[in-house]
Amino acid sequence: MKPPLEGELVRLRAPEPEDEPYYYQWINDPEVTYNLLARYPFTHAQELEFIAKPSSYGYVNLTIVTLGDALPIGNATLRNANPENRPADLGIMIGDRAYWDRGYGTDAMRTICRFGFEVMNLHRIELDVFADNARAIKVYERLRFVHEGRKREAHYRRGEYVDVVTMGLLAGELR
Repeated sequence: MKPPLEGELVRLRAPEPEDEPYYYQWINDPEVTYNLLARYPFTHAQELEFIAKPSSYGYVNLTIVTLGDALPIGNATLRNANPENRPADLGIMIGDRAYWDRGYGTDAMRTICRFGFEVMNLHRIELDVFADNARAIKVYERLRFVHEGRKREAHYRRGEYVDVVTMGLLAGELR
């Protein structure tokens, strides 16, 4: 059985202050943030604060690193978990564009979901994705996330409104 924070290509670990330059670079790269809700530039201080936020049942932020050389390539967050209904919202970013379209995002998604179900005892993981982000939607569908709704023109991005799709995954459905 694999450790809960290890996948085939990546390992998830707690963020360290040394990760801040990576986080800062990623969140301020317009190509990286094109498919994120992040709209405004972030400062080094804001990224340090984000990294320093302690994990709890309701909030877990993890750095995605490659298995081979432990290079930080992104981050994944489970937030808004509650013990009654056992859901969480998932956010993920592969910030290092050199690792796009190479299976790292899929592996990181599978790993963070497995962690949520096996370690946090979540029942449901959900996410929102821009309807025109076909690459991400393909990954989520591959892992068995189900389309649950569409919010029409819910986000204003660079001069136009885009639809937002809500997708969900229940415990036992992860592939």
